[in-house]
Amino acid sequence: MRKGFLCIIISLFSTFSSFAQLSIGEPAPEIKLPDSLGKWKPLSEVKSKLILLDFWAAWCYPCVQSMPDLVRVYNSYHHKGLEVYAVSLDKGYYNWVDMCRKLKLPFVLVNDAYGFNGNACRDYKIQSIPNKMLLKDGKIIGANMSLYDLERLIQKELE
Repeated sequence: MRKGFLCIIISLFSTFSSFAQLSIGEPAPEIKLPDSLGKWKPLSEVKSKLILLDFWAAWCYPCVQSMPDLVRVYNSYHHKGLEVYAVSLDKGYYNWVDMCRKLKLPFVLVNDAYGFNGNACRDYKIQSIPNKMLLKDGKIIGANMSLYDLERLIQKELE
């Protein structure tokens, strides 16, 4: 009985761990999504020393609350080589566009209307938002970190 229970627990753990977010050092999968004008903006076409990849949505209160800090980080480091690629998971196009305008977001803004079921979330194993990662040379160098810690890493990388 105990052995069978242990096997079930190990099986569940390995199943859930396979869904864990991508880790530091892993290659960053390609993302190709449309911007607000319907123009495709592939992640691979973003030319910058560092890319802060942000998964968010206009309906997500913590996401919206963190945007002013993200804009501040962008404004502080963009001229040194930081770009932000913000992937919205909004199903409602107009809500997303209105929120981007309201927040005056200056970075690359794309939308995956399939939300958590879209390819971007599946490829990056995103299960909750807000969720930010730092990319360099096509690899993940920062994940599962607060924006404060990501900013410290950005500062270190760009000095």
